[in-house]
Amino acid sequence: MKKNKNIICAISMICFLLISFNISSQVSINNKNCIGVWKTVDDETNRTKSHVQIYKKGNKIHAKIIKLLDEQSLKDSGEERFEDIKCDKCPADHGKDQHTVGLEIVWDMYESSDKWKGGSIMDPKKGKVYTCTMWMDSEDKKGDTLYVRGWVAMFYRTQKWYRIK
Repeated sequence: MKKNKNIICAISMICFLLISFNISSQVSINNKNCIGVWKTVDDETNRTKSHVQIYKKGNKIHAKIIKLLDEQSLKDSGEERFEDIKCDKCPADHGKDQHTVGLEIVWDMYESSDKWKGGSIMDPKKGKVYTCTMWMDSEDKKGDTLYVRGWVAMFYRTQKWYRIK
């Protein structure tokens, strides 16, 4: 009997967490367009890292790094110029040993009613690939802030990207 109660309690907790996560990620984009150039800000260090260009490739949304900006990343790389930094930790099928500038970091996203989803995002620093979801806050009337979330199971990181005009 006690075992059944523990199982029911665990299932209830998982359902609650999944429902809470789903509700918190449902933010309307109000038909705002994500196509353009965005300034990325690292959610862990709060440093401006790069400029990323979001573009359409067929009927999917993709993004690539077009400019690196973080001096600490340059120093850590051991290179003298941003243009010489390579993605040595990237998977072989997503830019291993290729220059980071020009590297595609988001691919195969599609537009849904309230977000862009269904694709992947890669963290070039760690070489890890995550499921990706992007959205805009409904109160951001101009569509100048993009929320970008990379996630695996129930673990995620969310960055704010800012539109460059």
